[in-house]
Amino acid sequence: MKKRILYILLSLTMSVTMNAQPYIYYSIQLADTTYGQYEKIFRYNLATSTEEDFLPQQNLGLYAWPVWDPSQSYLIINVYNWANTLYDCSDTSDHYELEEFFNKRINALLYSQQRNKLYIFSEDEQLSVFDLSTQETISTSFLPYQTEYNHLAYPRRNSFFSSDLDHIYFYCIDTLTNADQVWTYSLETNEVSEKRDLINFSEHSECDGYNLTFGRNGIGIIEAGPFYNNPTKDFYYNLYDFDSDIIGETIYHNGFSEAYFAGNGEYLIILDTFKDDSLRYYHTGELEIYNPQNAQLLKTITLPSGGRIYTFDYYPNNIYYVIDIEEPTRQIYTLKMDSIFNVLDLTSLNPSSAIVNSPPFTLTVNGHGFDTLSTVYFNEVGKTTTYVSDSVLTAEIDSADISVVGNCPVWVTDHWGTSDTLIFTVIPQLPVLTSISPSLALVYDKAVEFSPLTITLSGNLFTDSSIVYFDNQPYVTTYISDSVVAFQISDESYLINTGNYPIWVSNYGIISETLYLSVVDKLDEALRPIVECVQDNQNGTYTAFFGYDNNYQTAVYIHIGLQNNVYDEVSEFYGGQPVIFLPGRNENVFTKDFNSGGTITWLLNTESVIADEGSILCP
Repeated sequence: MKKRILYILLSLTMSVTMNAQPYIYYSIQLADTTYGQYEKIFRYNLATSTEEDFLPQQNLGLYAWPVWDPSQSYLIINVYNWANTLYDCSDTSDHYELEEFFNKRINALLYSQQRNKLYIFSEDEQLSVFDLSTQETISTSFLPYQTEYNHLAYPRRNSFFSSDLDHIYFYCIDTLTNADQVWTYSLETNEVSEKRDLINFSEHSECDGYNLTFGRNGIGIIEAGPFYNNPTKDFYYNLYDFDSDIIGETIYHNGFSEAYFAGNGEYLIILDTFKDDSLRYYHTGELEIYNPQNAQLLKTITLPSGGRIYTFDYYPNNIYYVIDIEEPTRQIYTLKMDSIFNVLDLTSLNPSSAIVNSPPFTLTVNGHGFDTLSTVYFNEVGKTTTYVSDSVLTAEIDSADISVVGNCPVWVTDHWGTSDTLIFTVIPQLPVLTSISPSLALVYDKAVEFSPLTITLSGNLFTDSSIVYFDNQPYVTTYISDSVVAFQISDESYLINTGNYPIWVSNYGIISETLYLSVVDKLDEALRPIVECVQDNQNGTYTAFFGYDNNYQTAVYIHIGLQNNVYDEVSEFYGGQPVIFLPGRNENVFTKDFNSGGTITWLLNTESVIADEGSILCP
């Protein structure tokens, strides 16, 4: 009796012995000076993406190939013209020579943990029960025309346990009627207990043949379709629960293909296959994922052609599509159903900002729907990404990635979609302002035309984008170095009256400490001019050398005028004297020529000095 349901979901009891997987086992032909050509078994660790010797120092002859059970607890190495060897995948020292299988190809292998037995399907159409406790074959059954299907899948999975682990379901052909059948094998009696025609499970009785192609945990895929030479390429797939006699909706596919399912039947996956002129049979890479409860096509994925399918009992939601596993250029695509149909969603970044040009750091991306194929993009560049869990990824961010202040978009992609975007902020460095020069100015007396005042700022972490603010207004800033910037005050009104004017530096809105330019009407400390010496030029002229002594701890600005005046008998004000006076004793800061009998006077801050022929002569 058939029952139709909308959804199939059964619990899957898992063993805790997961140490033996996920591995892909394969043979590689090598050259040896003693033995000539021989084959060796390797395994590829999908968890660490590394190739490992399964059996170091092995020499298995010219042809060898591995067969393992779906739980990857045990593995048999077939060796051409030799006895097969059974290995415990987690402990290769635990192995047996299977003498009774001498030169027999093993097609499939099932392991019952609760019975501690192996069920071995061999090419001579036999099902053998091997007791691991006694290391003996305790039963053998004849299986006529027991054929393996899904040729591009490992393990084959056209024989599988029931959900209660008391039976095995597998495909056979009846010797009398040639009907395609599913046989039920009792693990209690080690006998076939039931035979059923697969045509009775299908709504398409006109098809050439019916196969049981893939199964796990009592659930299998029934394929109805044409023979290879039939011009009609209509295939029909049904997911069937053999324990409960429940069938899913029919899924139609045009063209040769192989079907698999993930989990306990939540998703049915169909891959196109092709046989070329050289009779090479391969997956085209075109993949369709269906909901078997309503036959709805959920997603199509295109992968490179030539892949094989690997599945593992302890990773039931994953389908591994692998190209050239034997080669260093292998390609492995992990189709995680949980991730494919999860919407990639970002919730937070840690950190969410960094100072420009900071050292490299690890960015943690939190969200949902991540998998091993997820890649973090930072400012439109894919970054080296580490999968931590389906909700956490990390990405390595270089200093070059944060060399420019601004907002950097962050998102995650995989083979099936792109997440939303979060913003990582590259913030400017906090500029450090330590001093300004000058920081003290005497009021401008308007005796001469005003000349712009250049103020130099010292500190560190300045950039070519730094902006100086004076009296709360931005000014055109000259970048000299990461420790020096400067600006000019062109408005004389700031110096006409006394006051304190704030000055700071902004790096993209991040501001430094504030210092002040003080404008005063008199100087309390001594700032006095000095005649250093007079040089006789021996031509009736003299050159006077002037310096000054500034008792302030900061530079002082005095505009040329009544308080900073160099004059002689014919001119005044402009004599080449400075307007910015640095702290301390400063010698020979300017010179002024005069004629014999003449004088030069420098009036500075109410004090004046006179240079004449009687002044100290320069050495």
